[in-house]
Amino acid sequence: MSVREVTARGIIVARRSAGEGSVRISIYTDSLGLVSALAKSAREERSKLRPHLQVGTTGVFVLVKGRDVWRVIGATKTENSHFALSGNTKAQEVTARVITIVRQFIRGEGSDPYLFSALFGFFRIIPSVDEEYVLEAECIVVLRVLAALGYVREDPIMKLFLDISYDMPTLKAVRESRGTLVRLINEAISESGL
Repeated sequence: MSVREVTARGIIVARRSAGEGSVRISIYTDSLGLVSALAKSAREERSKLRPHLQVGTTGVFVLVKGRDVWRVIGATKTENSHFALSGNTKAQEVTARVITIVRQFIRGEGSDPYLFSALFGFFRIIPSVDEEYVLEAECIVVLRVLAALGYVREDPIMKLFLDISYDMPTLKAVRESRGTLVRLINEAISESGL
């Protein structure tokens, strides 16, 4: 039996029960792309992994590839966006929509450093974004995800926002071009057929 251990930064985008006490998660990682992994006994009260394997959690995960399946055996430096955003309902809704976009558009293993940086940066910065600019942050990350996957057509305005930064000047610039960016995003989603 071949065993391969990988330590990777990741974002948990889906979670479901798998057998008695176990959990199957979908995690988008920097080195592997989207991976489905099993966490044995992670639903049990005594599990040390349990709090680290919630949807919207970012952190460093240790995965082991067995013969047929990836398994999660460790998690460190984790932060859950839902809990980090408690009291900011608008930002919680935005992160939920971004996770839905990831589940809808990203398929299978395969590393994409730009795509991962755009997503990971969004989840790390969103707790500190002013509430009035949360929708602009969502617009940027969705545009970057769709552009990385090849769904957004070339547009001079779009190119200005493909940098990884989520700083305040970028968010203010998005606010000024939001109508055009939302149109590009909606066209990409519509034309994708997904």
